[in-house]
Amino acid sequence: MDLTFDEIPEDLWEDWVWLVSPGDLTRAVEEETQPLLSSPYQVTSVYTVNLPKLVLFDLMWSSRLEMSDEGVSDVNDLGRPVRRDADDVLGSLEFLLRNYPLVLRWKLPPEKVATLSPSLWDDINEPPELLWYVPQELEGAPLDLESLSIDFFNPFIPSLRRMGVHRSVIGVISAVRSLDQVRSALTDPEGHPLRQAVDASIAELASRGLIELHEDRIRRMTDRGVRMSQTEPLNDCLSCRCRVEELMEYEMGGDED
Repeated sequence: MDLTFDEIPEDLWEDWVWLVSPGDLTRAVEEETQPLLSSPYQVTSVYTVNLPKLVLFDLMWSSRLEMSDEGVSDVNDLGRPVRRDADDVLGSLEFLLRNYPLVLRWKLPPEKVATLSPSLWDDINEPPELLWYVPQELEGAPLDLESLSIDFFNPFIPSLRRMGVHRSVIGVISAVRSLDQVRSALTDPEGHPLRQAVDASIAELASRGLIELHEDRIRRMTDRGVRMSQTEPLNDCLSCRCRVEELMEYEMGGDED
């Protein structure tokens, strides 16, 4: 496969370098480690958010999507005036975190997934904080890293439910600690460190000419900001990774010293 590289415009270079790695405006939260059923493994999910990218991501979709009596339409106008603030950005982060739990599934071909019986997951509409379930057809099957798929997504959205993907789910681990931080910031109008970091991100984006403010609220993405959004992907503003560790068992024995 041929690789192609799009050159970063020279006048955006300095701001692009900052946006990709904005230093202390990145936040990482490690969730609680969970043992993986009766296997010798435990899993830990880690969520990292690039706050300046999150601000631009929130602004991009707020500008593009327009509400009307007919529903939501994509007007594809990144420079359209809107009114957004730190609460709106934090609300978007809460939405993303709720819809990207750690999901562990059996590695099964689609035709096998289609044969799985209705289960506990059929009655769940939103990711629970923590829940394990083994489909009856797979009870007793070996659970190892070769048979396990690890993802971050909401397995209960209607399109995936129609495909039956949710029935291959073994467990769901939501971003409890991350969500607690965001919800705490939403209820603290001034002093929460996460809110302060969002405010700092907004101010920095404005000082770099990527967004326009009006009465201390985000009004729109500037032409420069639109060019940046077309240069650097914003959908990775929230990244998720999983650490898998094998639990070691030690047997004590032998003569005592």
